[in-house]
Parts: sequence; structure tokens; C-alpha cells
Amino acid sequence: MIATRYQQMIKRLGNLIDSRMEADGPPPDTLARFFNWALSGAWRVIGLAAFISALAGATEVLAMFLLGRVVDIAASTQPIGDSAGLLIGAVVLLMVLRPALFGLSASFQSVVVGPNLFTLVVGRLHRWTLGQAVTFFDNDFAGRIAQKQMQVARSITETVIETVNAVLFALATVIGTAFLIITIDARLLIVLAFWIMSYVFFLWIFLPRIRSRSKARAGAAAMLTGQVVDTITNIKTVKLFAGTLHESDAAQSAMQDLRGRALAYGEVATLFRFGLITLAGVLPLAMVGFGLSWRDAGVTPGDLAAIGAVSIRLSQMTGWVSFVLMAVFSHIGEVEDGMKTLTPPHQLTDNVDAKPINVTAAEIEFRDVSFQYGGAAGGIGGINLTIKAGEKLGIVGASGAGKSTLVALLLRLYDPENGDVLIDGQAVRGVTQDSLRAAIGMVTQETAMFNRSARDNIIYGRPDATDAQMIAAAGKAEAHDFIGDLRAGRRRPVCTRSGGPSG
Repeated sequence: MIATRYQQMIKRLGNLIDSRMEADGPPPDTLARFFNWALSGAWRVIGLAAFISALAGATEVLAMFLLGRVVDIAASTQPIGDSAGLLIGAVVLLMVLRPALFGLSASFQSVVVGPNLFTLVVGRLHRWTLGQAVTFFDNDFAGRIAQKQMQVARSITETVIETVNAVLFALATVIGTAFLIITIDARLLIVLAFWIMSYVFFLWIFLPRIRSRSKARAGAAAMLTGQVVDTITNIKTVKLFAGTLHESDAAQSAMQDLRGRALAYGEVATLFRFGLITLAGVLPLAMVGFGLSWRDAGVTPGDLAAIGAVSIRLSQMTGWVSFVLMAVFSHIGEVEDGMKTLTPPHQLTDNVDAKPINVTAAEIEFRDVSFQYGGAAGGIGGINLTIKAGEKLGIVGASGAGKSTLVALLLRLYDPENGDVLIDGQAVRGVTQDSLRAAIGMVTQETAMFNRSARDNIIYGRPDATDAQMIAAAGKAEAHDFIGDLRAGRRRPVCTRSGGPSG
């Protein structure tokens, strides 16, 4: 019964953020606005998680205050029965309220925020990237683009989690500590304020350096991933041209660049940690030392115990928070690095008034079409061509003559620099891209296979196809028996045929 209710609670918490929400518009290219774009729709839940974390931090100081009062009771001759209310309050705080708040904070971190934010952000980035024109992917490594999507989504998620779980928790503790000190001796606030200013100055010096070096390290890591994935993707070409040594050298160069960036990051991280530990040790010494010197002002042994406990806890916590901030600024550097790759606007978009294409006779017309891939020469120029409905046309030419370019323009993978491509009188640049490509069957020279099931590959162009239609298509491609043999574990001889002329 309890296990069932717990699972139901976790399920409800896990649904507080809709991880499938689409973003509002294109991703901005400035950091704050990009974070808002990536996390829009989830801010209310993030704020709730932050509030719970702050309450948990406040209980830390309250526990130290109760500790001081218990020490004072133990040092006095006051009967224990007179302090029953205080002891009951301590039990409720330590056994009920504090565990409940920490457990709820942990559930928000592990169930609500972590899984959902990563899925939300990577989904938005992936949808935006899929809308880029072919040239976007031609000009970059596939592995590098994928690495950037994962990198940015992970870094944004970790930034939110660490900020909510550590920074706000610590901020609430610091504020609570200030109130506790006021109740003991307001002069101690001067010591605390001076230490906090020194701490903030220390962070101001180091965190921007950590951010910039993390950004450089992330860029080098993504470049290495892109280099390796590009080599493996084109492994046949590498083998055919004996390029193993060349590819190994290229990867090694990227590895050494990453190593250098990592060393630069490690250099500043080492100094940061050394200075932080030194600074953390100053706080409890200063607070307890001044507290002892001001005992004549009414500072009790219980007050000293509370001051010492909260100072040690605060120094430990600021060390923890500083490491968290170092990680957060590292993540922010990685987000900035990824933004450069992932936020460029789409170069090939549907018109505002674009409608789905209406194919009736399927007549194709190239009307004075020119396209040179942005260059001064090459490509095609002044093409006028009409292909009637039902007509079969073969286009023959040397490599680079423009055969594939004609097909790419028909599919609107590019827009002509001059002229128009029309289907049944409709300019392809005036209809939606998805409806255009869904209406055209395309078989390329090079076989493309997703790393998915045979069924998924066969019905890729018709996801709503029935099993009967899928089997019929496999039969027409003379693949049905072959697939059946593979499923049965039988091997068939492989026949290698030389390719014919392109066209």
C-alpha cells in the first residue's frame, strides 16, 4: 500500500513539467534570453523547487539555534521540565520537518527537474536543428552537431539543478545565519559581512576565468567528437584511399588540442580550490575568536556553540557552493559554446502563406532556373524544362554537370538563384517543404539505412503504412525473402555488382 502510494506520488511529481512543450519562436543568441527560451513553460515549477530548497536551508540555521539553547539549558540549573517545549520543538524539527523538506527537495531535483528539463531542452534544440537547410549540415560535422545538442541540454539542466539545490539553499542559510548572529551580538555581523565580501571578490576573480576556459574546452571536445564520427561515418572512403594514418593524425591533433584546453582549465581550477579552502578556514576562527573576546557583552556558552557550529557549517557550505558555482560557470561556458552552433536562423523557410502542395497531374517545370551554389561558376544556368505527367526522362551528363542539382531544386533542398521550379503550376518555394517532399519518391545512388528495424526503414516515407503495404513494398524491392532469411538466422551469398553510370 505504502509502496503504491509512493509510486503514484513520484508519477505525479514527474508530470509537473511537460517535457514535450515546443518553444516559442527561434532560439535567441544571447545567454539570458537563450536560457529563457530553453526553459519557458517550466519556470513556475523551477521556482517551487527553489522555494523548497531555501526552506531546507533555513532549517540548518534553526537547528544550530536550537543546539545553542540546549547547551545553555545544560549549563544552567533550570529544571529540564521547564524546557519541554524547546525539546519537543527540536524533535519536530530534526525528525519531521527537516527530513520532509530535504526529501521533497531531493525529489524535485531527481524526479521533477532533472529528467524533464534535459528532455525538454534537447527536444527543442533537436526540432530547431532539423529545420535547418541542407547547407547547415554540409558545413559541419554530424557528430559535432549532435554533441552540441547533448552538451547544451545537459549543461542547462545541471545549471538549474545546482542553482536550485546549492546556491539558493546556501543563500537561505546565510540569511538565517545573519538573523541568528543579530540575536547573539550584532557586532559579529561586521565579521560575517567582511568575510562575505572577501568571498564574493574571490569568486569575481576566478569564475569568469573558469567560464571562458570551460567554453574553450567544450569547443575542443565537440571538435574531437566531430572528427571521430566523421571518420567512422566515411570509413569505406578511408579504407579505399588508405587514409588510416591521415585520419589518425587528424584525430590526434584534435586530442592534443583538447588536452591543452583541459590543462588550462585544470590550472585555474587548482588555484580556485586552494584559495577556497584557505578562505573557508578563516570564518569559524574569526567568528568564534571575536565571540570569545565579547563574552562580557552577554555571549553565553550556548551562543558560542551556536556560532561555532553555524560558522563551521557555513564555511563547509561555501566550499561546497563554490565548487558548485565552478561547475555552473563551466556549464554556462559550454552553453555559450553550443549556442554559436545551434542558434543560427533557418536559411530555407516556408513562406508565411505556404500551403500543402496539391498534386493532380504531376507536371514538372523548370522555368529559366539558375543555381551556382553561391559561386561565380559551375552549377546550372538558364534551364527551361517541362516534364509531362507520366513522362519518363533520363538525364545523362558528366559528374558535376548538374543532374543532382536539378533534383535538389525540385525537392527544394535549395532555392534557385534565378527562376522557378513548378509542380502542376505551383512554385515549390510557395508550398510547405514537408508536403512537397512527402509527394515525391526519391531513390538515391547511395543506400541510406537508419540503425533501426527493417520495418522502420521500409515505411520511413509512409509511417502510416499497413503491414500488408510494407510487405508488398519489400517484395517489389526483392528484399522480402532476404529479410526473412536474416530473421530465421540463414545466410545468403552476397553478390557485389559494379555501379552503372550516374544519372
